[in-house]
Amino acid sequence: MQDDREHEQPDHVSGGATPRVRRMFSGSQALTDREHDVLEAIIAGETSKVAARRLGISPRTIEVHRAHILAKCGARNTADLLRIVLNGQK
Repeated sequence: MQDDREHEQPDHVSGGATPRVRRMFSGSQALTDREHDVLEAIIAGETSKVAARRLGISPRTIEVHRAHILAKCGARNTADLLRIVLNGQK
């Protein structure tokens, strides 16, 4: 059994001292910082409206980022994206 920590990469939140962990999965290196923020919102189950309010961008921008994330990760839909991210596979 593999240790999950070998697939995690620490990252520092802009303007904060609390590091967060970003999992390594197929396509994760191609994501921008903002796309990682949107991906975290998707994983947390936030709606586009809630995520947009929290990140200070429009809900439409969230949807554009979601589409880019799906394309970069080779996911067909959000459920497929969650499988890729949570299982670290494609």
